[in-house]
Amino acid sequence: MIYILIAIVVGCCFGLYIWLIAQKGFAVLMYHKVLPHYTDDLTISVSQLEEHLQFLQLNGYQILPLERLITAVSEKASLPAKSIFITFDDGYLNNLEYAYPVLQKYNVPATIFLPTNYIGQQSSWDIKADDLMSINQLKSLKPSLISFGLHSHAHLNYKTLNKAEITEDLQNNIRYFTENGLQFLPAFAYPYGGRPKNSTILNQMKEIMQSLGIVMAFRIGNRLNSSFSNVYELQRLDIKGTDSTAVFQKKVKGKMKILF
Repeated sequence: MIYILIAIVVGCCFGLYIWLIAQKGFAVLMYHKVLPHYTDDLTISVSQLEEHLQFLQLNGYQILPLERLITAVSEKASLPAKSIFITFDDGYLNNLEYAYPVLQKYNVPATIFLPTNYIGQQSSWDIKADDLMSINQLKSLKPSLISFGLHSHAHLNYKTLNKAEITEDLQNNIRYFTENGLQFLPAFAYPYGGRPKNSTILNQMKEIMQSLGIVMAFRIGNRLNSSFSNVYELQRLDIKGTDSTAVFQKKVKGKMKILF
């Protein structure tokens, strides 16, 4: 009997230890579309976004601009406890119409990763294409609240590309920003979360990013980040409109994959 009790105590302590380790990580949230009442895997409602921000602010999370993470990586500095970063992918027009007013209301910074070849057009990669913001609409967003990052020029899945194709796409992505006078952060988000399977090409891609001044890149992963050990494999939490409130909170707390 005593051995059973010891095993239970040890197991609980180990679970608590793992939980505490998870809490020390920083979270990067990944959103896509925001609409008034409709939800699906890529779309959250306005009320959900408000609920998420209220939960974070009421529970001691520090919602920081992505520049703060770039500085921490560059200077090998620590982040405040419960640091969290908010990102949106693709630059949908509904981000301007519905997400931006909520971010303004709660004074919350966010970064939008842009596939620059599609700015002002539609998201042809979606099952149902949606309008994307124009260059003028992007420039109308307050730089103190909204920053922009790289998301492939042509919204390509890097999982299937070779070195030359990756180089060309990244160069075009950066060129669009500079030629159109749109400020951007040296951060990249992989479309579809895809990275090359071949280890040689994967390493070449990271060398290319480094040579172009890109200091970090985000996959999906659905875990908290506990270190800067691989800055081109930082993980984001995929926030879905189909997630319940409890699931969202578990994701943010790093509890979704922990077994006791």
